[in-house]
Amino acid sequence: MSEYILEVKGITKYFPGVRALNNVHFNLKSAEIHALVGENGAGKSTFIKILTGVLQPDSGEIILNGEHIIISNPLIAKEHGIAAIYQQATSYPDLTVTENIFMNHEIINPKTKKLLWKEMRQKAKELLESFGSDIDPNARMGDLSVAQQQLVEIAKALSVNAKILIMDEPTAALTIRESEELFKITKDLRKKGTSVIFISHRFEDIYNIADRVTVFRDGEYINTWGISEITNDELIKAMVGREVKQLFPKKEVQIGEEIFRVDGLTKEGLFKNISFSLHRGEILGFFGLVGAGRSELFQTIFGIMQPDKGKIFLENKQLEIKDPKNAIDLGIGYLPEDRQTQGLILQFSIAQNISLPKLPDYTHHGFINTDLEEKTAKKYLDLLRIKATSIHDRAESLSGGNQQKVVVAKMLAANLKVLIIDEPTKGVDIGAKASIHELISELASQGLSIIMVSSELPEILGMSDNVIVMHQGYITGMFTRAEATQENILEAAITDKNINSIKTA
Repeated sequence: MSEYILEVKGITKYFPGVRALNNVHFNLKSAEIHALVGENGAGKSTFIKILTGVLQPDSGEIILNGEHIIISNPLIAKEHGIAAIYQQATSYPDLTVTENIFMNHEIINPKTKKLLWKEMRQKAKELLESFGSDIDPNARMGDLSVAQQQLVEIAKALSVNAKILIMDEPTAALTIRESEELFKITKDLRKKGTSVIFISHRFEDIYNIADRVTVFRDGEYINTWGISEITNDELIKAMVGREVKQLFPKKEVQIGEEIFRVDGLTKEGLFKNISFSLHRGEILGFFGLVGAGRSELFQTIFGIMQPDKGKIFLENKQLEIKDPKNAIDLGIGYLPEDRQTQGLILQFSIAQNISLPKLPDYTHHGFINTDLEEKTAKKYLDLLRIKATSIHDRAESLSGGNQQKVVVAKMLAANLKVLIIDEPTKGVDIGAKASIHELISELASQGLSIIMVSSELPEILGMSDNVIVMHQGYITGMFTRAEATQENILEAAITDKNINSIKTA
Protein backbone atom coordinates (compact mmCIF):
# COMPACT_ATOMS: atom_id res chain seq x y z
CA MET A 1 0.00 0.00 0.00
CA SER A 2 1.33 3.46 -0.91
CA GLU A 3 2.43 5.84 1.84
CA TYR A 4 0.70 8.66 -0.04
CA ILE A 5 -2.94 9.70 0.21
CA LEU A 6 -2.57 11.61 -3.09
CA GLU A 7 -0.24 11.00 -6.03
CA VAL A 8 -0.09 13.17 -9.14
CA LYS A 9 1.98 11.76 -12.01
CA GLY A 10 2.97 13.33 -15.31
CA ILE A 11 0.34 16.07 -15.41
CA THR A 12 0.57 18.25 -18.52
CA LYS A 13 -1.68 21.16 -19.45
CA TYR A 14 -1.61 23.33 -22.57
CA PHE A 15 -3.32 26.64 -23.25
CA PRO A 16 -3.19 28.32 -26.68
CA GLY A 17 0.47 29.08 -27.24
CA VAL A 18 1.43 28.22 -23.64
CA ARG A 19 2.47 25.02 -21.88
CA ALA A 20 1.35 25.76 -18.32
CA LEU A 21 2.38 22.39 -16.88
CA ASN A 22 4.81 19.87 -18.32
CA ASN A 23 4.94 16.37 -16.84
CA VAL A 24 4.71 17.54 -13.21
CA HIS A 25 4.65 15.27 -10.18
CA PHE A 26 3.41 15.75 -6.65
CA ASN A 27 2.54 13.52 -3.70
CA LEU A 28 0.92 14.10 -0.34
CA LYS A 29 1.07 11.97 2.79
CA SER A 30 -1.78 11.48 5.24
CA ALA A 31 -1.77 14.16 7.98
CA GLU A 32 1.00 16.14 6.29
CA ILE A 33 1.49 19.84 5.54
CA HIS A 34 3.20 19.94 2.15
CA ALA A 35 4.30 23.35 0.81
CA LEU A 36 4.11 24.02 -2.94
CA VAL A 37 6.25 26.98 -4.03
CA GLY A 38 7.38 28.67 -7.21
CA GLU A 39 7.49 32.05 -8.87
CA ASN A 40 4.44 33.60 -10.51
CA GLY A 41 3.95 31.65 -13.72
CA ALA A 42 5.43 28.45 -12.28
CA GLY A 43 2.15 26.60 -12.77
CA LYS A 44 0.90 26.44 -9.20
CA SER A 45 -2.52 27.95 -9.93
CA THR A 46 -3.10 25.67 -12.93
CA PHE A 47 -2.11 22.66 -10.83
CA ILE A 48 -4.55 23.60 -8.06
CA LYS A 49 -7.35 24.16 -10.59
CA ILE A 50 -6.76 20.65 -11.91
CA LEU A 51 -6.91 19.14 -8.41
CA THR A 52 -10.16 20.99 -7.68
CA GLY A 53 -11.80 20.10 -11.00
CA VAL A 54 -11.83 23.61 -12.47
CA LEU A 55 -9.50 22.50 -15.29
CA GLN A 56 -8.85 19.13 -16.92
CA PRO A 57 -5.29 17.94 -17.65
CA ASP A 58 -4.25 17.05 -21.20
CA SER A 59 -2.34 14.05 -19.88
CA GLY A 60 -1.23 12.46 -16.63
CA GLU A 61 -2.94 10.69 -13.77
CA ILE A 62 -4.29 11.42 -10.30
CA ILE A 63 -4.31 8.65 -7.70
CA LEU A 64 -6.30 9.10 -4.49
CA ASN A 65 -6.03 6.48 -1.74
CA GLY A 66 -4.54 4.03 -4.27
CA GLU A 67 -7.30 4.50 -6.86
CA HIS A 68 -7.09 6.33 -10.17
CA ILE A 69 -9.67 9.13 -10.29
CA ILE A 70 -10.90 11.73 -12.78
CA ILE A 71 -11.85 15.08 -11.23
CA SER A 72 -14.21 16.36 -13.91
CA ASN A 73 -15.65 19.31 -11.95
CA PRO A 74 -15.47 21.01 -8.52
CA LEU A 75 -18.38 18.94 -7.13
CA ILE A 76 -16.46 15.73 -7.89
CA ALA A 77 -13.45 17.18 -6.08
CA LYS A 78 -15.61 17.82 -3.01
CA GLU A 79 -17.00 14.28 -3.18
CA HIS A 80 -13.40 13.03 -3.08
CA GLY A 81 -12.69 15.21 -0.03
CA ILE A 82 -10.59 17.86 -1.80
CA ALA A 83 -11.30 21.51 -0.94
CA ALA A 84 -9.46 24.80 -1.34
CA ILE A 85 -9.32 28.18 0.36
CA TYR A 86 -7.86 31.12 -1.49
CA GLN A 87 -6.05 34.37 -0.76
CA GLN A 88 -9.17 36.26 -1.83
CA ALA A 89 -12.14 34.73 -0.01
CA THR A 90 -14.62 33.18 -2.48
CA SER A 91 -17.60 34.02 -0.32
CA TYR A 92 -20.98 35.72 -0.67
CA PRO A 93 -20.65 38.90 1.42
CA ASP A 94 -24.40 39.54 1.76
CA LEU A 95 -25.19 36.03 3.03
CA THR A 96 -24.71 34.71 6.56
CA VAL A 97 -21.79 32.63 7.76
CA THR A 98 -24.05 29.56 7.85
CA GLU A 99 -25.29 30.15 4.30
CA ASN A 100 -21.70 30.47 3.06
CA ILE A 101 -20.54 27.31 4.82
CA PHE A 102 -23.35 25.15 3.42
CA MET A 103 -23.62 26.69 -0.04
CA ASN A 104 -24.28 23.89 -2.59
CA HIS A 105 -24.49 21.18 0.10
CA GLU A 106 -27.32 22.34 2.31
CA ILE A 107 -28.87 20.05 4.92
CA ILE A 108 -32.36 19.19 3.63
CA ASN A 109 -35.27 17.28 5.11
CA PRO A 110 -35.49 14.21 2.81
CA LYS A 111 -39.27 14.11 3.01
CA THR A 112 -40.33 17.76 2.83
CA LYS A 113 -37.23 19.00 0.92
CA LYS A 114 -37.13 22.00 3.26
CA LEU A 115 -33.85 23.50 4.40
CA LEU A 116 -33.01 22.54 7.98
CA TRP A 117 -31.69 25.92 9.16
CA LYS A 118 -31.50 25.03 12.82
CA GLU A 119 -29.31 22.00 12.09
CA MET A 120 -27.09 23.97 9.71
CA ARG A 121 -26.57 26.81 12.20
CA GLN A 122 -25.72 24.30 14.94
CA LYS A 123 -23.31 22.45 12.68
CA ALA A 124 -21.69 25.74 11.58
CA LYS A 125 -21.26 26.71 15.25
CA GLU A 126 -19.66 23.34 16.04
CA LEU A 127 -17.28 23.56 13.07
CA LEU A 128 -16.13 27.07 14.03
CA GLU A 129 -15.75 26.12 17.69
CA SER A 130 -13.67 23.08 16.71
CA PHE A 131 -10.75 25.40 16.03
CA GLY A 132 -11.47 27.93 18.75
CA SER A 133 -13.54 30.49 16.85
CA ASP A 134 -16.56 32.25 18.35
CA ILE A 135 -17.83 33.70 15.06
CA ASP A 136 -21.61 34.02 15.08
CA PRO A 137 -23.15 31.64 12.48
CA ASN A 138 -25.81 34.31 11.83
CA ALA A 139 -23.28 37.08 11.14
CA ARG A 140 -23.20 38.65 7.68
CA MET A 141 -20.08 37.42 5.87
CA GLY A 142 -19.21 40.87 4.56
CA ASP A 143 -19.03 42.22 8.13
CA LEU A 144 -16.20 39.86 9.10
CA SER A 145 -12.50 40.64 9.02
CA VAL A 146 -10.29 38.99 6.40
CA ALA A 147 -8.93 36.62 9.06
CA GLN A 148 -12.44 35.63 10.15
CA GLN A 149 -13.45 35.04 6.55
CA GLN A 150 -10.48 32.69 6.19
CA LEU A 151 -11.71 30.73 9.21
CA VAL A 152 -15.18 30.45 7.67
CA GLU A 153 -13.55 29.14 4.47
CA ILE A 154 -11.81 26.46 6.54
CA ALA A 155 -15.11 25.58 8.21
CA LYS A 156 -16.71 25.36 4.76
CA ALA A 157 -14.03 22.90 3.66
CA LEU A 158 -14.48 20.80 6.79
CA SER A 159 -18.27 20.81 6.29
CA VAL A 160 -17.79 18.59 3.22
CA ASN A 161 -15.46 16.30 5.21
CA ALA A 162 -12.38 17.46 3.32
CA LYS A 163 -9.40 15.20 3.86
CA ILE A 164 -7.17 17.28 1.60
CA LEU A 165 -7.22 21.05 2.17
CA ILE A 166 -5.46 23.38 -0.28
CA MET A 167 -4.44 26.75 1.19
CA ASP A 168 -3.46 29.29 -1.48
CA GLU A 169 -1.57 32.26 0.02
CA PRO A 170 -3.71 32.13 3.19
CA THR A 171 -1.59 34.62 5.18
CA ALA A 172 -1.16 37.29 2.47
CA ALA A 173 -3.78 39.60 4.00
CA LEU A 174 -3.34 38.60 7.65
CA THR A 175 -1.50 40.27 10.52
CA ILE A 176 1.36 38.52 12.30
CA ARG A 177 -0.96 37.47 15.13
CA GLU A 178 -3.68 36.30 12.75
CA SER A 179 -1.11 34.28 10.79
CA GLU A 180 0.11 32.63 13.98
CA GLU A 181 -3.48 31.69 14.85
CA LEU A 182 -3.96 30.23 11.36
CA PHE A 183 -0.77 28.19 11.76
CA LYS A 184 -2.07 26.80 15.06
CA ILE A 185 -5.40 25.83 13.46
CA THR A 186 -3.63 24.25 10.49
CA LYS A 187 -1.37 22.19 12.75
CA ASP A 188 -4.43 21.08 14.75
CA LEU A 189 -6.08 19.96 11.50
CA ARG A 190 -2.96 17.91 10.73
CA LYS A 191 -3.21 16.25 14.15
CA LYS A 192 -6.81 15.30 13.33
CA GLY A 193 -5.74 13.63 10.09
CA THR A 194 -6.28 16.37 7.48
CA SER A 195 -3.59 16.73 4.80
CA VAL A 196 -2.74 20.25 3.68
CA ILE A 197 -1.20 21.62 0.47
CA PHE A 198 0.18 25.00 1.54
CA ILE A 199 1.06 27.63 -1.09
CA SER A 200 2.91 30.77 -0.01
CA HIS A 201 5.48 33.32 -1.19
CA ARG A 202 6.53 33.85 2.44
CA PHE A 203 9.49 31.67 3.34
CA GLU A 204 8.92 32.24 7.05
CA ASP A 205 5.47 30.65 6.65
CA ILE A 206 6.90 27.62 4.87
CA TYR A 207 9.62 26.97 7.44
CA ASN A 208 7.15 27.58 10.27
CA ILE A 209 4.52 25.09 9.19
CA ALA A 210 5.54 22.66 6.42
CA ASP A 211 6.79 19.08 6.69
CA ARG A 212 7.97 18.94 3.07
CA VAL A 213 8.31 21.40 0.20
CA THR A 214 7.96 20.91 -3.57
CA VAL A 215 9.20 23.44 -6.14
CA PHE A 216 7.67 24.11 -9.57
CA ARG A 217 9.51 26.32 -12.06
CA ASP A 218 8.26 27.39 -15.49
CA GLY A 219 5.55 24.73 -15.41
CA GLU A 220 7.91 21.90 -14.51
CA TYR A 221 8.55 19.84 -11.38
CA ILE A 222 11.97 20.59 -9.90
CA ASN A 223 12.20 18.52 -6.68
CA THR A 224 10.76 17.71 -3.27
CA TRP A 225 12.63 18.03 0.03
CA GLY A 226 11.98 17.54 3.72
CA ILE A 227 11.77 21.05 5.16
CA SER A 228 14.94 20.48 7.20
CA GLU A 229 16.84 19.27 4.13
CA ILE A 230 16.95 22.55 2.21
CA THR A 231 18.23 25.98 3.18
CA ASN A 232 16.60 29.30 2.39
CA ASP A 233 19.21 30.11 -0.30
CA GLU A 234 18.89 26.66 -1.89
CA LEU A 235 15.11 27.01 -2.01
CA ILE A 236 15.36 30.40 -3.73
CA LYS A 237 17.81 28.99 -6.30
CA ALA A 238 15.45 26.07 -7.01
CA MET A 239 12.56 28.47 -7.56
CA VAL A 240 14.26 31.01 -9.83
CA GLY A 241 16.89 28.80 -11.48
CA ARG A 242 19.74 30.99 -10.31
CA GLU A 243 21.18 32.43 -7.15
CA VAL A 244 19.48 35.57 -5.89
CA LYS A 245 22.53 37.03 -4.25
CA GLN A 246 20.71 39.95 -2.71
CA LEU A 247 17.03 39.86 -1.85
CA PHE A 248 17.51 43.30 -0.28
CA PRO A 249 20.05 45.07 -2.54
CA LYS A 250 20.23 48.25 -0.50
CA LYS A 251 22.66 50.78 -1.96
CA GLU A 252 24.59 53.03 0.36
CA VAL A 253 23.34 56.52 -0.45
CA GLN A 254 24.45 59.86 0.92
CA ILE A 255 21.17 61.16 2.35
CA GLY A 256 20.62 64.79 1.49
CA GLU A 257 18.64 67.71 2.85
CA GLU A 258 15.12 67.54 4.23
CA ILE A 259 12.60 67.54 1.39
CA PHE A 260 9.31 66.60 3.04
CA ARG A 261 7.85 67.17 6.51
CA VAL A 262 4.64 66.38 8.34
CA ASP A 263 3.79 68.27 11.55
CA GLY A 264 1.03 67.16 13.93
CA LEU A 265 -1.16 65.56 11.26
CA THR A 266 -4.41 64.23 12.73
CA LYS A 267 -7.49 62.48 11.36
CA GLU A 268 -9.82 61.73 14.26
CA GLY A 269 -10.45 58.03 14.74
CA LEU A 270 -7.61 57.01 12.43
CA PHE A 271 -4.33 58.65 13.52
CA LYS A 272 -3.23 61.50 15.77
CA ASN A 273 -0.40 64.02 16.03
CA ILE A 274 1.87 62.43 13.41
CA SER A 275 5.17 64.25 12.83
CA PHE A 276 8.15 63.10 10.77
CA SER A 277 10.51 64.30 8.07
CA LEU A 278 11.96 62.74 4.93
CA HIS A 279 15.27 63.56 3.26
CA ARG A 280 16.47 63.46 -0.33
CA GLY A 281 17.53 59.93 -1.34
CA GLU A 282 16.18 58.41 1.87
CA ILE A 283 14.10 55.24 2.16
CA LEU A 284 11.95 55.76 5.24
CA GLY A 285 10.25 52.54 6.37
CA PHE A 286 6.87 52.60 8.10
CA PHE A 287 5.90 49.47 10.04
CA GLY A 288 2.83 48.58 12.06
CA LEU A 289 0.30 45.83 12.53
CA VAL A 290 -3.10 45.96 10.82
CA GLY A 291 -5.10 48.81 12.35
CA ALA A 292 -2.02 50.90 13.11
CA GLY A 293 -3.21 53.65 10.78
CA ARG A 294 -0.32 53.63 8.31
CA SER A 295 -2.32 53.35 5.09
CA GLU A 296 -4.87 55.88 6.31
CA LEU A 297 -2.07 58.32 7.13
CA PHE A 298 -0.62 58.21 3.65
CA GLN A 299 -3.99 58.21 1.93
CA THR A 300 -4.60 61.48 3.78
CA ILE A 301 -1.21 62.88 2.78
CA PHE A 302 -2.04 61.94 -0.84
CA GLY A 303 -5.34 63.82 -0.68
CA ILE A 304 -7.75 60.87 -0.69
CA MET A 305 -8.95 62.08 2.73
CA GLN A 306 -8.58 65.48 4.35
CA PRO A 307 -6.86 65.85 7.76
CA ASP A 308 -8.60 67.47 10.73
CA LYS A 309 -5.44 69.36 11.61
CA GLY A 310 -1.71 69.40 11.00
CA LYS A 311 0.63 70.69 8.29
CA ILE A 312 2.43 69.17 5.30
CA PHE A 313 5.58 70.75 3.82
CA LEU A 314 7.46 70.01 0.59
CA GLU A 315 10.80 71.75 0.14
CA ASN A 316 9.88 74.03 3.09
CA LYS A 317 6.65 75.18 1.41
CA GLN A 318 3.39 74.39 3.19
CA LEU A 319 0.97 72.45 1.00
CA GLU A 320 -2.81 72.32 0.84
CA ILE A 321 -3.41 68.98 -0.90
CA LYS A 322 -6.97 68.93 -2.18
CA ASP A 323 -7.02 65.57 -3.98
CA PRO A 324 -4.69 62.92 -5.49
CA LYS A 325 -4.33 64.82 -8.79
CA ASN A 326 -3.20 67.85 -6.82
CA ALA A 327 -0.69 65.71 -4.89
CA ILE A 328 0.79 64.31 -8.11
CA ASP A 329 1.03 67.80 -9.65
CA LEU A 330 2.94 68.91 -6.53
CA GLY A 331 5.36 65.98 -6.87
CA ILE A 332 3.96 63.45 -4.38
CA GLY A 333 3.01 59.98 -5.59
CA TYR A 334 1.28 57.10 -3.85
CA LEU A 335 1.33 53.43 -4.84
CA PRO A 336 -1.63 51.76 -3.09
CA GLU A 337 -1.53 48.37 -1.41
CA ASP A 338 -4.30 47.01 -3.64
CA ARG A 339 -2.73 47.55 -7.05
CA GLN A 340 -5.43 45.66 -8.97
CA THR A 341 -8.39 47.76 -7.84
CA GLN A 342 -6.71 51.04 -6.82
CA GLY A 343 -3.45 51.18 -8.77
CA LEU A 344 -4.38 49.98 -12.25
CA ILE A 345 -7.21 49.86 -14.74
CA LEU A 346 -6.71 46.22 -15.64
CA GLN A 347 -8.50 46.45 -18.99
CA PHE A 348 -6.22 49.31 -20.10
CA SER A 349 -2.90 48.71 -21.82
CA ILE A 350 0.46 49.28 -20.15
CA ALA A 351 0.85 52.52 -22.12
CA GLN A 352 -2.61 53.79 -21.17
CA ASN A 353 -2.02 53.09 -17.47
CA ILE A 354 1.35 54.85 -17.47
CA SER A 355 0.00 58.03 -19.06
CA LEU A 356 -3.14 58.19 -16.92
CA PRO A 357 -1.89 60.24 -13.90
CA LYS A 358 -0.71 63.09 -16.16
CA LEU A 359 -3.07 62.57 -19.10
CA PRO A 360 -3.32 66.32 -19.94
CA ASP A 361 0.41 66.23 -20.73
CA TYR A 362 -0.33 63.71 -23.49
CA THR A 363 -3.25 65.56 -25.09
CA HIS A 364 -3.56 68.29 -27.67
CA HIS A 365 -6.89 69.92 -28.48
CA GLY A 366 -8.68 67.04 -26.79
CA PHE A 367 -6.82 64.26 -28.63
CA ILE A 368 -4.27 61.93 -27.06
CA ASN A 369 -0.78 62.08 -28.56
CA THR A 370 -0.34 58.31 -28.86
CA ASP A 371 3.22 58.68 -30.20
CA LEU A 372 4.29 60.46 -26.98
CA GLU A 373 2.31 58.02 -24.87
CA GLU A 374 3.98 55.02 -26.53
CA LYS A 375 7.46 56.61 -26.37
CA THR A 376 7.07 57.17 -22.61
CA ALA A 377 5.72 53.66 -22.05
CA LYS A 378 8.61 52.07 -23.98
CA LYS A 379 11.09 54.05 -21.88
CA TYR A 380 9.71 52.67 -18.63
CA LEU A 381 9.15 49.18 -20.02
CA ASP A 382 12.91 49.03 -20.62
CA LEU A 383 13.94 50.94 -17.50
CA LEU A 384 11.93 48.76 -15.12
CA ARG A 385 12.41 45.56 -17.13
CA ILE A 386 8.66 44.93 -17.30
CA LYS A 387 8.04 41.50 -18.83
CA ALA A 388 5.45 41.94 -21.57
CA THR A 389 5.18 41.28 -25.28
CA SER A 390 4.51 44.97 -25.93
CA ILE A 391 3.34 48.22 -24.35
CA HIS A 392 -0.11 47.41 -25.73
CA ASP A 393 -0.55 44.37 -23.46
CA ARG A 394 -3.45 44.80 -21.06
CA ALA A 395 -2.42 45.16 -17.42
CA GLU A 396 -4.56 42.17 -16.42
CA SER A 397 -2.36 39.89 -18.56
CA LEU A 398 0.76 40.63 -16.48
CA SER A 399 2.08 38.79 -13.43
CA GLY A 400 1.71 40.40 -10.01
CA GLY A 401 5.30 41.60 -9.97
CA ASN A 402 5.03 43.20 -13.40
CA GLN A 403 1.71 44.83 -12.50
CA GLN A 404 3.51 46.39 -9.54
CA LYS A 405 6.21 47.70 -11.87
CA VAL A 406 3.58 49.32 -14.11
CA VAL A 407 2.18 51.15 -11.06
CA VAL A 408 5.72 52.34 -10.29
CA ALA A 409 6.11 53.45 -13.92
CA LYS A 410 2.90 55.51 -13.64
CA MET A 411 4.37 57.46 -10.77
CA LEU A 412 7.86 57.87 -12.24
CA ALA A 413 6.41 59.25 -15.46
CA ALA A 414 4.75 61.95 -13.33
CA ASN A 415 8.17 63.43 -12.33
CA LEU A 416 7.84 62.99 -8.58
CA LYS A 417 9.94 64.22 -5.68
CA VAL A 418 8.39 61.96 -3.02
CA LEU A 419 7.13 58.43 -3.67
CA ILE A 420 4.99 56.61 -1.09
CA ILE A 421 4.86 52.83 -1.66
CA ASP A 422 2.29 50.83 0.34
CA GLU A 423 3.22 47.11 0.61
CA PRO A 424 5.51 47.14 -2.47
CA THR A 425 5.96 43.35 -2.74
CA LYS A 426 2.66 42.02 -1.42
CA GLY A 427 1.69 38.83 -3.24
CA VAL A 428 4.68 38.73 -5.61
CA ASP A 429 7.22 35.95 -5.96
CA ILE A 430 10.79 35.92 -4.68
CA GLY A 431 12.38 36.89 -8.00
CA ALA A 432 9.99 39.81 -8.45
CA LYS A 433 10.64 40.90 -4.85
CA ALA A 434 14.36 41.11 -5.46
CA SER A 435 13.73 43.05 -8.68
CA ILE A 436 11.36 45.53 -6.98
CA HIS A 437 13.78 46.01 -4.08
CA GLU A 438 16.59 46.68 -6.56
CA LEU A 439 14.39 49.24 -8.30
CA ILE A 440 13.52 51.01 -5.02
CA SER A 441 17.20 51.18 -4.07
CA GLU A 442 18.16 52.50 -7.51
CA LEU A 443 15.48 55.21 -7.41
CA ALA A 444 16.71 56.36 -3.99
CA SER A 445 20.31 56.48 -5.26
CA GLN A 446 19.10 58.82 -8.03
CA GLY A 447 17.73 61.23 -5.42
CA LEU A 448 14.08 60.22 -5.17
CA SER A 449 12.79 60.28 -1.59
CA ILE A 450 10.80 57.15 -0.74
CA ILE A 451 8.40 56.22 2.05
CA MET A 452 7.97 52.45 2.15
CA VAL A 453 5.01 51.06 4.10
CA SER A 454 5.37 47.33 4.75
CA SER A 455 4.10 44.58 7.03
CA GLU A 456 7.11 42.40 6.21
CA LEU A 457 9.82 42.89 8.81
CA PRO A 458 12.67 41.51 6.66
CA GLU A 459 11.75 44.06 3.98
CA ILE A 460 11.67 46.93 6.49
CA LEU A 461 14.99 45.87 8.01
CA GLY A 462 16.66 45.19 4.66
CA MET A 463 15.63 48.31 2.75
CA SER A 464 15.11 51.21 5.19
CA ASP A 465 17.55 53.98 6.12
CA ASN A 466 15.29 54.86 9.06
CA VAL A 467 12.20 53.16 10.48
CA ILE A 468 9.06 54.60 12.05
CA VAL A 469 6.63 52.33 13.86
CA MET A 470 2.93 53.03 14.40
CA HIS A 471 0.40 51.49 16.80
CA GLN A 472 -3.30 52.39 17.00
CA GLY A 473 -2.86 55.66 15.15
CA TYR A 474 0.22 56.93 17.02
CA ILE A 475 3.96 56.86 16.32
CA THR A 476 5.42 54.56 18.95
CA GLY A 477 8.97 54.10 17.77
CA MET A 478 11.70 55.53 15.58
CA PHE A 479 14.97 53.79 14.75
CA THR A 480 18.01 54.44 12.60
CA ARG A 481 19.12 51.58 10.35
CA ALA A 482 21.72 50.57 12.95
CA GLU A 483 19.14 50.58 15.77
CA ALA A 484 16.41 48.76 13.85
CA THR A 485 16.14 45.16 15.05
CA GLN A 486 13.24 42.75 14.86
CA GLU A 487 12.85 42.89 18.64
CA ASN A 488 12.87 46.70 18.84
CA ILE A 489 10.38 47.11 16.00
CA LEU A 490 7.93 44.46 17.22
CA GLU A 491 8.04 45.87 20.76
CA ALA A 492 7.17 49.33 19.42
CA ALA A 493 4.40 47.84 17.24
CA ILE A 494 2.49 46.58 20.28
CA THR A 495 3.29 49.32 22.80
CA ASP A 496 0.95 52.08 23.92
CA LYS A 497 3.81 54.56 24.32
CA ASN A 498 3.23 57.64 22.13
CA ILE A 499 5.99 59.62 20.50
CA ASN A 500 4.57 63.02 19.60
CA SER A 501 7.28 64.41 17.39
CA ILE A 502 9.85 62.50 15.38
CA LYS A 503 12.32 63.75 12.83
CA THR A 504 14.53 61.20 11.14
CA ALA A 505 18.24 61.73 11.26
